[in-house]
Amino acid sequence: MRTFALFGLVLVTHAAIAAPTADQELFKGYLLSGKEPKVKDATWMSDTNLYVGVVDDGSNRSGFAEYLCLAAANQGVYPEMIKVVDIAKVVREQRFHELGRSYCPSQSDAPTEVQF
Repeated sequence: MRTFALFGLVLVTHAAIAAPTADQELFKGYLLSGKEPKVKDATWMSDTNLYVGVVDDGSNRSGFAEYLCLAAANQGVYPEMIKVVDIAKVVREQRFHELGRSYCPSQSDAPTEVQF
């Protein structure tokens, strides 16, 4: 049930969204692989916005969202926004309770390596 909690709510709230790219699906797979243990579920709400479900521990998760922007860029994925939501509220109340968010740099704004 955990794996499909956000996805099921997506179908209810957004009937027409652009399909994620193969790279976006690979990044989602990375998030769900256990390598990011805080992440309990994730879904692309659109082709540019990623929602990530975590357990609410009372802390602001904007820093975690910012970290996920960097992790995505390292894998060649550039979402416009990552929103971290309370997975328990998604499952129990079928609503998104935001714990944090970050607007990610675009590919053209991403840091580049300078070699001398």
